[in-house]
Amino acid sequence: MFFQLFVVTLHYHKYVKMKKIFLITISLIVFVANVFVACTDEEKYSSSSSIKLQFSSDTISFDTIFTTIGSTTKQVRIFNPENEAIKLDYITLANGHSSYFRLNADGDTSLVAKDITIGAKDSIFVFVRVELDINNQTNPLLIEDSIIIAFNGKQQSILLMAYGQDAYYHKPTHILQSGESGIPYSLANEGGDASGVIVSGNNIMWKTDKPHVILGTCVVDSAFTLALTDNTLIYMGNNSDFWVYTGGTLKANGTNSSPVVFQSLRTQDRYANIPGQWGKIWFWAGSKDNVLDNVKIKNATIGMVADTCVNNNHTVAMNNVFIENCSQIGLYARGTDIYATNLIVQNCGSYCVALTIGGSYEFIGCTFANYWSYDATKNKPVLLLNDWYEANDGSIQARKIDKSDFHNTIIYGSSTDSEIEFDLLEGLNSNYSFNYCLIKTDAITNNNSNVRNCIFNKDPMFVNIAERDVHVENSSPAIGMANGIYNAIIPYDIYGVLRLNQPTIGAVENRNRVDNRR
Repeated sequence: MFFQLFVVTLHYHKYVKMKKIFLITISLIVFVANVFVACTDEEKYSSSSSIKLQFSSDTISFDTIFTTIGSTTKQVRIFNPENEAIKLDYITLANGHSSYFRLNADGDTSLVAKDITIGAKDSIFVFVRVELDINNQTNPLLIEDSIIIAFNGKQQSILLMAYGQDAYYHKPTHILQSGESGIPYSLANEGGDASGVIVSGNNIMWKTDKPHVILGTCVVDSAFTLALTDNTLIYMGNNSDFWVYTGGTLKANGTNSSPVVFQSLRTQDRYANIPGQWGKIWFWAGSKDNVLDNVKIKNATIGMVADTCVNNNHTVAMNNVFIENCSQIGLYARGTDIYATNLIVQNCGSYCVALTIGGSYEFIGCTFANYWSYDATKNKPVLLLNDWYEANDGSIQARKIDKSDFHNTIIYGSSTDSEIEFDLLEGLNSNYSFNYCLIKTDAITNNNSNVRNCIFNKDPMFVNIAERDVHVENSSPAIGMANGIYNAIIPYDIYGVLRLNQPTIGAVENRNRVDNRR
């Protein structure tokens, strides 16, 4: 009994001793941690006034920003080149509350972001946006400010610049029910002076002293005719469409130096040539007598959709038209009537020109070129000819191509062995012809009865594919090989250069030959 009590007492004393050691150890750990935290809280910052921060850019410039619509966000990086941390007193805008710019400094969106630390050899990001009010000016207004960075009793700055532009806005005021959802739209004849709209009976004209910004879908309604004159600039919002509805008409007549332009709302350099930034121009079935003369359409998803015609006139007549940088199809025709001269369609994610479900088409002096480089998804040729469709019940419905004539036209690209796809029903005898064209294909030859004097599979030698310059080099096989009889119809090329008696195939005359002639 005594021995058992002794053992228990011994274990107890050992336990007490170990407990004391444990508590002492914990106390030491806590003490060291507190000392470490205290040292961290009192981190040494460089206080020298000779320090100079470094910036990824000394100036942040924004291209034209439309009033009431914010800009994209740009960023600048602030570097600390020192071996010690730097504490910034504040980052703010020189114009304070009155500034049109907005900052996010290392996650702080306050007007004055205070006590920001930049570690040794480290950096922070500052993000910048522009928000402009209406300035009631027709010309771009230069907006300037500076980011002020204060530290160690000194300041450094980064210049901010933007051009603000007032515009006429066409915002949705109606809803078109489509299935379970609706499509918000505005009418081209609505809005009056505030939208730059002049209406006389069923005739509409849009003013040109300011750009027009379309948000949602804008519709030329039945029985109305919209006239767009030279220097009409139309900026399309994300996913926005421009419709010419059944019975409606668009007359877009620009000039060579001041075309009518449909383009994306984002004007910054990085967006200048990005496809798919807005929806499409859509000529609905039953729209009529549409004219596009000196028009540019760029950066859309589909450049133009044209549906079934309703009279003996062309659904769309085009001259001197550019359609480029479309993420899907450039010109998408569906059983319609199109007449085009001096048309360039290029750089599309799918077909440049898709002529489907029959129709009637004539192209003179055109260039269809595709060297798509934005991704690897493109596997379609430049041109599609199709004369059928599948009905809802699965049956095949034939729609013969009444006419599809190509004269003095280049059809070339880089993605497929043949840049023409013939998707035609056997025995339907759809009509097509190629005359004095330069074509990349093995599907037809000059031995075909509907092919005459064409050049096959020879590189047209465009001057600069990356810059979408489809002038041809001086040694191009297209030079002097077009049929001069069409000079009576299109004496000038798409840039207004007089064609030679033996013209160059395509929409662009070779300027070296023209200059030598002079």
